[in-house]
Amino acid sequence: MTKGKVYLWLQAAACIALAAFLSFSAVGIFREGSARKAENPTESIYTPQDTADKLVQAAPLALAGAALLITGLALGLKDENAEKPVKDASLKRDLLSARVIHPSGAMIAEQRTQKRLKWIGGGLFLLCMVPVLVYLLQPAHFPPDDLEGMFFGLMKVFLPWTAAGLGALSVTSVLSEKSVLKEIRAAEEQLKEEKEEGSAAAAGEVGPAGKKGMLQAALIIAAIVFIIAGVLNGSARDVLYKAVTICTECVGLG
Repeated sequence: MTKGKVYLWLQAAACIALAAFLSFSAVGIFREGSARKAENPTESIYTPQDTADKLVQAAPLALAGAALLITGLALGLKDENAEKPVKDASLKRDLLSARVIHPSGAMIAEQRTQKRLKWIGGGLFLLCMVPVLVYLLQPAHFPPDDLEGMFFGLMKVFLPWTAAGLGALSVTSVLSEKSVLKEIRAAEEQLKEEKEEGSAAAAGEVGPAGKKGMLQAALIIAAIVFIIAGVLNGSARDVLYKAVTICTECVGLG
């Protein structure tokens, strides 16, 4: 692993830790303020002092993230693949498939697999959203006098089912990506076979074309030989004499 990748992993970990800490801090401030307000209705749920205390606790993580950022800028560390073109397997598959004249059975099978995975992933995600929708449609889960209970009750239903739905989509996406790679390999093999078949067909057509060329060459050579023979035996002189005579007769001079 290169220095750039290590740096990016550390920076990502620092950002995630800071975001998680701030999220839990916000929930903690709400719970503490709600409990305080329940005892004394005149109290405020959110106070500057509570916010300042949580920000002080988050300061080390924020400083660590800033230090990593400054270090990366100073050392020129960055993602090595940031300026490289994105490798899109689906785009490569489409380009290869467009060049294939007759898709093979393996290609068609993988295309069907991808369609099934797409429907399965979407169906599982919608199925996981059904309990959330049922929970939202029940007014009893949203009491106006218990905001904290309402919030945590909603999170208990929303978070696990949403995570399950996203997990199903992730699994089907990974399987679909593998299927696309298999289709790419099948398309490459099909292109290779079609190229070999085309070369064989072209080679089969060379025979008649070659024979035709040889026949033309033989006729040209024979014509040249006969012309030379005619010049040598005086036939050219006779032809010229007859041509001159005929032409003078035509114009009335012969």
